[in-house]
Amino acid sequence: TANPPPGWGGTPKTWQVGGEQRLNTHWTTFEKYEKADYGQDWADDAENFTLGVTYQYTPALAFQLVYDYIDYGDGVNDPLSTRSYRSGSDHILKLRTSVSF
Repeated sequence: TANPPPGWGGTPKTWQVGGEQRLNTHWTTFEKYEKADYGQDWADDAENFTLGVTYQYTPALAFQLVYDYIDYGDGVNDPLSTRSYRSGSDHILKLRTSVSF
């Protein structure tokens, strides 16, 4: 469950589903979908979708490319919408290098 601000009221609910597919010894793909319902008519639901691929170059070195999209809603009826992080959407493209030793 989510952590609402004090005095928020309502019963927030979140759920998440994801999967991973190992294509061979080097390549893996993964995806995740998450939705948050904040339990208030005036609060927009938030949605998040993630896609990624990992290349395991050696047992100790991996590269990962991830696309992440989040939609916070339009914030039309949200009394807290003056804070810009509460509305709109965002995209993230991430390249990660992991070294294990």
